[in-house]
Amino acid sequence: MRKPMIIARQGRKPNGLLGQLVARIMAKETAPENDIAVELLALEPRDRVLEIGCGHGHTLAKAAALAHQGVLSGVDFSWVMHRYAMRRHRALVRAGRLEFRFGGSDQLPYEAATFDKAFSVHTIYFWTEPLDHLREARRVLKPGGRLVLGFRPAEDESFRATFPDEVYAIRPRAEVVDLVRRAGFEIQEIREPGPDSRRVVFIVARAI
Repeated sequence: MRKPMIIARQGRKPNGLLGQLVARIMAKETAPENDIAVELLALEPRDRVLEIGCGHGHTLAKAAALAHQGVLSGVDFSWVMHRYAMRRHRALVRAGRLEFRFGGSDQLPYEAATFDKAFSVHTIYFWTEPLDHLREARRVLKPGGRLVLGFRPAEDESFRATFPDEVYAIRPRAEVVDLVRRAGFEIQEIREPGPDSRRVVFIVARAI
């Protein structure tokens, strides 16, 4: 069944009272694939980690337990999600373990070569110029840094039929792989969908 336009737009950028509800629903719905992304990051205790489109911030909080001597950062362009993450994880923010910034992923608010690892799940659909966003991810990663990108590809016909293309740009797997390479990454692994990933493909790449 095709999602109503208002729900699709909230999925892209939650706002208002409805957006607050969406934030809570998304935290539960996306947990399995976010857990896979954290696993694929292969986190080390001192890693500096960035989540692009961090939303509710729960995934970063989980990652903080693995990178327990590192600093974990998240950026999101929804004020609702930014405020939710700041409030929900205020103890880790106060301790200097987590930081959340408001902004877009086509102009990340970080210096070059800041992070060891970066990840993003279910965000590429909303990037009008995805190469710009991926190049920004490459810019803020250290040489050799790891990127994990999770998405449902255009080959997933049920996904394409559910979400309106006025909001979601759902790209073929080969196109996304090509974009990652053109942004300055070497593909290390393509993890095919598993039973707990809601048909999500994961690309693991190294910054070169």
